[in-house]
Amino acid sequence: MSNRSIIDDTHLLEFARKWLPFGGGLTGDLLVEFGMTPAGYVNRLDNIRSGSAARELPPQLRADLRHFVDTHPSRTGAGARNARHEARRYSQWLGRDGDEASRTT
Repeated sequence: MSNRSIIDDTHLLEFARKWLPFGGGLTGDLLVEFGMTPAGYVNRLDNIRSGSAARELPPQLRADLRHFVDTHPSRTGAGARNARHEARRYSQWLGRDGDEASRTT
């Protein structure tokens, strides 16, 4: 793992530690802080909690991460569809679809 990844993981974990009691953070906050959608954030947290570094996390934080990731709407039925829709809109907003007008959504 590179230093940049370690720093990013640390930053993600600090954000999660602060915001998990309040639902994990708002979509806009995740976009500004990390440049990712809620589904991307949940996936990164899942990778962190299931990686070797997770053993060094406090037990309560590990339990909170497990609960948050396992119950997040992006991981289940309609929530997963909404997360895909949100990711598509975000890509459009960034202009990845080539449509400049889509950035106003």
